[in-house]
Amino acid sequence: MINFIKSEISHFKNLPKKAQTLLISFFFYSTAYPMVSIFVNAFIWKNNNNISYLIFFRAGQFLIIPLAFLLGGILLKFTKINWLYFIGSILTAISSVLIIFLKNETTIGFLIMGILLGIGTGLYWVNRSYLTMRETDDNNRSYFFGLLFSFSTLIGLVVTLLIGWLIVFGMSYQLLIIISFGLILFSGFIIFKDSYKTPIIGKLFIRDPSYIWIRKRFIYLGIGLVEGLSYVIPGLLILTVLGNEGILGTLTAISSIISAVLIYYYGRKSHSKDHKTYFIISTLLTLLTALLIAVSYNKLTVVIYSLLNGLTISFIWLTFAPPVLKNIDFEVGQIEKKRFSYILDSEIFLNAGRIIALTICLLIANSYGVVNSLRFTPVILSVFQVALFAYLERRVKTY
Repeated sequence: MINFIKSEISHFKNLPKKAQTLLISFFFYSTAYPMVSIFVNAFIWKNNNNISYLIFFRAGQFLIIPLAFLLGGILLKFTKINWLYFIGSILTAISSVLIIFLKNETTIGFLIMGILLGIGTGLYWVNRSYLTMRETDDNNRSYFFGLLFSFSTLIGLVVTLLIGWLIVFGMSYQLLIIISFGLILFSGFIIFKDSYKTPIIGKLFIRDPSYIWIRKRFIYLGIGLVEGLSYVIPGLLILTVLGNEGILGTLTAISSIISAVLIYYYGRKSHSKDHKTYFIISTLLTLLTALLIAVSYNKLTVVIYSLLNGLTISFIWLTFAPPVLKNIDFEVGQIEKKRFSYILDSEIFLNAGRIIALTICLLIANSYGVVNSLRFTPVILSVFQVALFAYLERRVKTY
């Protein structure tokens, strides 16, 4: 065991110094993330018991993120990237605090809160995405993302399990969000005090995209269709069918154990040629778990769905991120100022998919009830996703 730990530390130290610093910052953000994602959702649901509020909150966030990315691109023309990364962290932390401390009882109020959170997360992620792309390469990205996703899921295990039961036994959401506030600020400060090369920003939008990039756009859209639901459906299934925040935290923690082991092993041992195969497997497994809950809606299937949903979403991103970043490297070539336009473009299509997913979820809830929306929306969107990916794959073979 000691030799294994030493080997992994040595492997980590083989990463470029700036990539190591990025991972440390991301680790602190990952520690806070369950608090501002899973338990903010739980707070909104437990206090209002209205799925419309939760969906409008997340829709506001996803709607504004591409605009925040666009704003980030403009600001990067005359602001250092480490400053803007820190500002994004501050805005994310502040907006999370406002959600808990300000009383909201209207759909518009939650939409506005979602927009505020979207501005912060957009400014944070536009810089995080660029720094990740800039400070890693095709030789170390699988390990970089494997380690990042593994730590994120492991820390998610500890945080969600601990926080879930602390809330059940009396811990306030206000204290929870104050802790997350400190963690997010510190994650931003780590990058703020370091020196990173600010990108040269050219045109903000892609002109005449290649056929390969057009395919990537639709893959982002397809991922957003299913990934967007992960912000709403799993948590609500647990809270409505199984009980309280303690069970929510426990199931999320168990899912994190499974995910962490598999993701780290994949990131450590996989090669570029493996990504497509495991991407397809992850997509099909997402469809199967969604089909399971649609066919048989009970406590057991909710447990199975909750355990596997986080794993499949993580693997979809883990297997998609390295090849798409390599594709961006190829598209950009020696013209570095083109890089940002691809980051912005991908975010537009990803969030378009997320908004479509939430809209369908809300329409089904309003027309057929919350239970039917929770039960059938995942399988409907998974079918759309698989059909889209199958169509894109067939076009490749006939192109």
